Amino acid sequence: MSRLSTTARPSRTTTRSRNPGYPGRPGRRRRSEPARPPPPPPGHRGRRVLGWVTSTDHKVIGNLYLVTVFGFFMIGGLLAMIIRAELFAPGLQVVDNLEQFNQMFTMHGSIMLLLFATPFFAGFANAIMPLQIGAPDVAFPRLNMLAYWFYLFGGLMAVSVFLVPGGAASFGWFAYAPLSNATFTPGLGGDLWLVGLALSGFGTILGGVNFVTTIVCLRAPGMTMFRMPLFTWTVLITSIMVLMAFPVLTAAFFEIISEVLPVFSRKPLFGYKGLIFATIAIAALSMTVWAHHMYATGQVLLPFFAMMSMLIAVPTGVKFFNWVGTMWGGSLTFETPMVWALGFLTTFLFGGLTGIVLASPALDFHVTDTYFVVAHFHYTVFGTVVFAMFAGFYFWWPKLTGRMLDEKLGKVHFAMLFIGFHGTFLIQHVLGMQNMPRRYGDYLVEDGVTGLNQVSSMFAFLLGASTLVFLYNVWRSRSAPLVLDDDPWGYGSSLEWATSCPPPRHNFDQIPRIRSERPAFDLHHPEASAQETTQVDPDPHTLARLEESTGRETTGRGPTTRGAADRDPPVR
Repeated sequence: MSRLSTTARPSRTTTRSRNPGYPGRPGRRRRSEPARPPPPPPGHRGRRVLGWVTSTDHKVIGNLYLVTVFGFFMIGGLLAMIIRAELFAPGLQVVDNLEQFNQMFTMHGSIMLLLFATPFFAGFANAIMPLQIGAPDVAFPRLNMLAYWFYLFGGLMAVSVFLVPGGAASFGWFAYAPLSNATFTPGLGGDLWLVGLALSGFGTILGGVNFVTTIVCLRAPGMTMFRMPLFTWTVLITSIMVLMAFPVLTAAFFEIISEVLPVFSRKPLFGYKGLIFATIAIAALSMTVWAHHMYATGQVLLPFFAMMSMLIAVPTGVKFFNWVGTMWGGSLTFETPMVWALGFLTTFLFGGLTGIVLASPALDFHVTDTYFVVAHFHYTVFGTVVFAMFAGFYFWWPKLTGRMLDEKLGKVHFAMLFIGFHGTFLIQHVLGMQNMPRRYGDYLVEDGVTGLNQVSSMFAFLLGASTLVFLYNVWRSRSAPLVLDDDPWGYGSSLEWATSCPPPRHNFDQIPRIRSERPAFDLHHPEASAQETTQVDPDPHTLARLEESTGRETTGRGPTTRGAADRDPPVR
């Protein structure tokens, strides 16, 4: 596939406006200014809520997912604040006993991994993936709605364990046996936790079936597999992983970054197919590294799991190389989504470097079950999920809602979260090297870790406060100007930027021709697309054979008739 040359790239001096609906941007479809809506009739809000809870529209269901998982994210974050407040000083000052502390970190891990990180990909996949492949909806709309309600009620059931006698489960989010059996964990908390997560997981499995079917069967004419956006590829791969193992999944969040970087680098994604195969390799290798935190048990084959854990760094390194290659030589601009993407790269790189340490049994034995592992785990999971999540929010917010989030508030939000996160967890590597064990609710003054814990806790409170800035930004966006451009960022590549903000019920009035992996860019910048197209004279012997087989005269530039792939798609 031909690429846009550096000489054909649009100049970075192009006039930009902070108002996403400003007039005069060439080569771009714009909607007329809508009239002010009439005042809502009585019962309007009730009908709107009823429309939400009964809708089978993938965009509405995607928004419901995003709102729900962000709610669980705040609950899990509140539990994290309680944990850090308890560890601020020796002794028990927040919880009444260590059993309550165990319940806190059990539910914190369960919510963040199983009710936030894993289902979050379903939210963005629902909202964006059908748009990127030119589909009017997902393959099974009613099954999609059922999957969301399974997730919602399963999650509510799991977090309601604090209301039952005896409190929540206290055996850790990993539920190791025999800690999780009835002997060591009596009461209803463990049972309710198990049933709630099973119901939620069943909804995620149904969503995986739906996404795979949609991507395989409902692509628009001309949307071949190797023209799909990277985000759609990782939705497919992640959905297959759901059906095979339902692990803790972060693959889909990688490619949110692959969608953001080319737009704000003003150049195509570097190594498109290499990124696809690297993602497939990571998915395959991730099935073989599940025991790399069990070295000290003596129950796993150390050479095999050490080799697999180190080998997964190779395709991850390919991704980093391609991301840097995308930015290299580009006309970089630093809007809020790009800032979050750069924060992702920095944070996940730290987590990958400490992962190499933990992949080596000789080094892992010294820091296993310490706060070094806690820090590494949060750098990889938080660095992947949360930074990519906010990059996706700020990037696709106009497509989801028709309005823009405030740039200044977005950068304040990023600064608070970035500083708060690294201040919280970078220092925990030192705590681990000083042998502070994880999952302990108390420690002694003589241990000499009070100061480090206090620094970590203070930065954790800054990290938690950053969410308030985002919530204020969301509330303020209700009065932001409507986005009139299909592509308010100006250089979007995939098909979601070829329809209105937000899209109509069935997404497209007309799908543009898909002749590359950048159909929206080809539509909005035909002058650049024309320059990147090169004409190559076909072999004369091939032309002769073609004339004999078709009985039609051909020219020096190919057949005079249009093939099926070049025909205009029907209006949807």
